[in-house]
Amino acid sequence: MCSAENFKLIKSIGADKFIDYTKEDITNNTEKYDIVYDAVMKLKASKCKKLLKKNGIFLNNSRLPKIKQDDLLFLKNLIENKKIKPIMDRTYSMEEIVEAHRYVDKGHKKGNVAIRIR
Repeated sequence: MCSAENFKLIKSIGADKFIDYTKEDITNNTEKYDIVYDAVMKLKASKCKKLLKKNGIFLNNSRLPKIKQDDLLFLKNLIENKKIKPIMDRTYSMEEIVEAHRYVDKGHKKGNVAIRIR
């Protein structure tokens, strides 16, 4: 995600800052953050601890099932206060699930991909 269009998308969901992991090593950054979200699962939580504010959280897609209740309440508050919002990229029917997986596997989705179940 390097283009101005993608940066606009990231800002629209509430991010104050965006770091392109292909151009910058965030673990060398001295700034502190409320949330570090690794969308492409390239970072280790242990390396990101120094980037977090006192009550900050590190998230990536592999940790989502292990999130603590306090983390969910923190995210809920951000969503309710319109600090972050989900972005839907595409929606597929159950019959199109193979196409949906192909699309996601390409690695270029710009939001969530959902499957409609009737």
